[in-house]
Order: sequence, then C-alpha cells, then structure tokens
Amino acid sequence: MVGPPIFTAVSTSARQLYLLLRCIAFSPRAEVEITQQGIKFSVEESRAVQGSTILEKALFSSYSCRPPNSNDNALPAFSISITALLETLQIFGVADTGSSARNPYGGFSSSYGNAFSTPALALSGTCRISYQEIGAPLTITIQEGSVTTSCELNTYEVQQPYDDGGGIPLDRSKLCLRAILRSTWLSDAIAELSGTNPNVLVVNVSNRSAPYFSLEGEGGPFGDTTVDFTPDAKNDATSDGVKGKKQPVVTETFVVSAPSGTHGRVKQRYKFDMIKKASRAMALATKVSVRQDEQGVLSLQFMVELGDGTFGPRREETPATNAPPAQTRNDFVDFRFVPLLNEDDTESEAQTEDEDFEE
Repeated sequence: MVGPPIFTAVSTSARQLYLLLRCIAFSPRAEVEITQQGIKFSVEESRAVQGSTILEKALFSSYSCRPPNSNDNALPAFSISITALLETLQIFGVADTGSSARNPYGGFSSSYGNAFSTPALALSGTCRISYQEIGAPLTITIQEGSVTTSCELNTYEVQQPYDDGGGIPLDRSKLCLRAILRSTWLSDAIAELSGTNPNVLVVNVSNRSAPYFSLEGEGGPFGDTTVDFTPDAKNDATSDGVKGKKQPVVTETFVVSAPSGTHGRVKQRYKFDMIKKASRAMALATKVSVRQDEQGVLSLQFMVELGDGTFGPRREETPATNAPPAQTRNDFVDFRFVPLLNEDDTESEAQTEDEDFEE
C-alpha cells in the first residue's frame, strides 16, 4: 500500500512560481533541495555562474515536508529539468512579463499593460507539487476550473549538492564591496553596455577617488563603453575645504573596503555573457544587493516584490484612505559569478572556456 508523499505543497498562483524560476532558467537542469522552510532551486553553468531562488513555505497555501529521518531538516537533493517545469507551470498560459510596460520602480505591473495582459487572464488555478518518495518523479498538478493537468518530472541524483561545497562560495567575512541600488538602474547599465557587444564586464570601485562606482564593457567590436554612477553633489567639499565621503547617487548603501596595497581601488573582470544571464532578474526585481569578496566572487541578490498573485498597485498610485494596504511579499533571486583570472583570458576563452575561471 502506497503511503502519503513525503512532500506536498499547494500554491494558488502558479504565476509567482513561474516568474521566480524563470529568472534562473539559463541552463536546462536545476538542483532541488526541499526543506521544512521551502524549496531551493539552483542552476549553474561552466562553474562560472550560479543562480538560485527559494520558494518559501509562506508562498504556498499548504506545505508539508516529512524527511525519512525525523532528525533531518531537508530531503536529499535531486535535479530536474527546469525547462520542463516551466513549460508545465505555463500550460494554461502565463502572460509574458516582457509584453507589459515596465514599472520604473522595478518589476512589471499589469496596470501598465492592456486588458489582455492582466493576471486574471493568465493563471488563476491552483498548482500542487508532490514528491512521493526519494527517487520518485516530482509531480506537478495544475487545476483551472474543471481542467486538471498532471505532469511527472524525472528526478536525478546529484553527485555534489551546492550547499556541500559544490556551489560558488562568497566569503562574507572578507567583502571588499557592498552596495544596494535599484535593480532598474543596474539593468539599464547592462543594456547600455550591451550596445557595443563587449566580452568583459569590469567592475571598478574606489573609496578614495573617481570613478567611485563604474561598470565598463571591454573587448567589443565597437569599442569600449563605461557607465559611471556619479557621486552625489552633497558629498562634495564643504565651505571649509573638508571633503565628505563620496557616495554614488544611485545607491542606498555603498561601502568599499579595499585590501591593503590597492590604493583604495578594486577592479575585477567578469565574462559579460555570464552577467547577462541575470537580465530577467534585473528587469523583475525592485532592488539589488551587490557584494564582492576579496577573491573576486561577485554576488547579485535581487529583491522581487510579489503580491497575492499579481504585482500589486503601481507605486505612484495613492490608495484610498480606507483601502487596506497592498499585500506585497519579498522574494529573492541570487546570482554568483566567478571572475576572470587575468586580462589574457579574454583571447583564450573561446578555445578553453572552463580554464578562464577560478575553480
């Protein structure tokens, strides 16, 4: 007799799941780890870029995880086809966020689209995810009205889970850059640099002299391009000639802790095509936390604001006096990038791509 599944979760908005997972769908396979707190999806490519997101327990209307060992907090990790998962989630049709007008405060809102792009005409049914036992397929059941669709996704054993040394490590105790800014500004900067089709993105920051925070595109056939996040005028020299701390105007937080011997400046190079794999998250998110450690590992953590199946009201719209506050939750998508070793890597990466990145 078959017992109850070791994991079940029900969501009333497959749209939310789809949008978050689509941000990291730059590779066909995803590693899945189911815990008591949520489901973590991780995707990597060429040991140079890793994207992950957690579908937290609060995102589901019901959530049950029963590890075989009662002392464990998580089920054994496995991998699935994230491409097949996304196709299943949109089987009844998900309104493409790329067709909606862009919210200048980050993300996309149905308020900017037309009547045919609203979430009401996308997914309004329920999504049930179940995992019968270790090694069994992951079952996705979507019901909309009287129509029910069920899909079983094969699960595969992973040799080295990301949380067991297989991921890209970020040394939080040795950060040389911490910045928080609107994700739309980062998205616009990458789009601007893309115009010259560069091979390399250079992150150039300093706590002493200009440029204080700039992104440079190098190696493109149309020349090099730089986007400079200029300092705020209020941080210029005061009347007594004492200069204040330079703070790029577009950031909420900007801290550079340059290692000794670098004269207060940190420059690190990354493969531009790898950075572009975070483009969907850049466009969807409201804010982004930029961190870089002394080894050059770059972390981009995007904060995505999702409401109860929609993106909520437009930020500039003032709600009625007695109207309840908009229900908005924050979800996060994290990307990590390994830097290029040296300037000669750009020329050789086409032949031996994997040798161009740190292990």
